[in-house]
Amino acid sequence: MLSSMSAIQRGGAYILFGGVVSAVGRALKPGVLIDSVDWNNVDGIVHAMADNEVLTHTSAVLYAFGLMFVLTGLNSVRNFVTDQGLMGDMVRGGTLLGMISLFVVGVIEGFDHMAVIVLDDGIGSNPDELAVAMQSAKLGIVLIAWPILYASIGVAGLGGTRLLPSGIHRMVQGVASLVMLATAVLLLMAGSLESNDFWSVVQTITAIVLALWIIALSHAAYSGKVSASAS
Repeated sequence: MLSSMSAIQRGGAYILFGGVVSAVGRALKPGVLIDSVDWNNVDGIVHAMADNEVLTHTSAVLYAFGLMFVLTGLNSVRNFVTDQGLMGDMVRGGTLLGMISLFVVGVIEGFDHMAVIVLDDGIGSNPDELAVAMQSAKLGIVLIAWPILYASIGVAGLGGTRLLPSGIHRMVQGVASLVMLATAVLLLMAGSLESNDFWSVVQTITAIVLALWIIALSHAAYSGKVSASAS
């Protein structure tokens, strides 16, 4: 079935599938919905993961696995766009930076595995301190990687608006792209807050907008409404 699709159609399928899988993985991570704690309560996150060891490993694998499919889909989109003007540069540059960010976010899921192993096996003279240090390092990377990801997606989206026909698809992409750029700024601000309430609200709204955007873009791709160039 995939072999009969165009590059942009396959990209839409990869992004849709990967987005669903990574969302499930994220929701299953201990400390998010199960044994929920504030995002900046690193000690609480570590112990929530240690108390749910199997779920921690499973959620990390699902999350990273889903992100790799999204990354593959973005690569298909990047190779599909042939526009040689500013719009093409925005799409290709934005998707490339988004792919790098996704790769980093997926790879650092390994910190979850190791934090649990450190606690369970009593590695080091102070396992708790070592596990918290690992999660703190991961959190620091996330606080930069996610805003970069949203900003890059927003830039790519704005660049790609002219690759869609005027109407609902272009409107959804334009609004969603602006939301992604705003989210990048808001998440940088949220990093200095003591509570995760603001972070959670922003992430929830953005996730809904992003889901609607993916659905609209996938529909446009399957309907053959996405152009490789605005020329």
